[in-house]
Amino acid sequence: MSEATPVLQLDQVTKTYPGSPPVEALRDVTLEIAAGELVTIVGPSGSGKSTLLNIIGTLDRVTSGTIAIEGHDVARFSDRALAGMRSARIGFVFQQFHLLEGMSAMDNVATGLLYQGISRSQRRSASIAALERVGLGHRMQHRPGKLSGGERQRVAIARALVGDPAIVLADEPTGNLDTRTSREILALLEELNRDGSTIIVITHDLEIAAQLPRQIGIRDGMVEFDSSDAVTVAPLASLGTIGGRA
Repeated sequence: MSEATPVLQLDQVTKTYPGSPPVEALRDVTLEIAAGELVTIVGPSGSGKSTLLNIIGTLDRVTSGTIAIEGHDVARFSDRALAGMRSARIGFVFQQFHLLEGMSAMDNVATGLLYQGISRSQRRSASIAALERVGLGHRMQHRPGKLSGGERQRVAIARALVGDPAIVLADEPTGNLDTRTSREILALLEELNRDGSTIIVITHDLEIAAQLPRQIGIRDGMVEFDSSDAVTVAPLASLGTIGGRA
């Protein structure tokens, strides 16, 4: 770990959903991720990894514990401050792409800057640069319906990167892609990470997880292992056969 302030810190984070009985989705999760890391959070359906994604992405609040992004305790933020943090410092990539069909690739990427007070011309320039960074400079005027699945995911990655976020969260980014295209998207994420992007990939796929430099295994709402920790590290096989979604 870097001696500098980690880009992400979770300390004894618990998330409980009300009910009869209450559901404890996360239990005392403690972890740190340094700037410039490429990490996967891997676990079976129902393990809590999607809840952890929502907590890290400031889409949900912790029940107890603390979460800090770039040293800021976001558990204390107002809803408005959280929205600002999410817009400026966190980029999202989803399995379903979530692109607007009526917009070109360039305009889809530019939507990642809509709430940052940036002029239209600056959004356009940044969008072009982001698309060129992911190898789609020649397709920027195409709408999603004219793009392949891999190209649509590259547009989604460009949108996540366009604002230079502190963290990129990629939720099952290869889930809707064939094997060859999945490899290409993973290779792109690795290249972007070498260029300095901090990327967290959430997946149920052990093969995907095994290809990334750091794996954090989640089961029953707890960190089962972290490959960066020689004391708690366990093989990915300890998670067993993983299927479905969480």
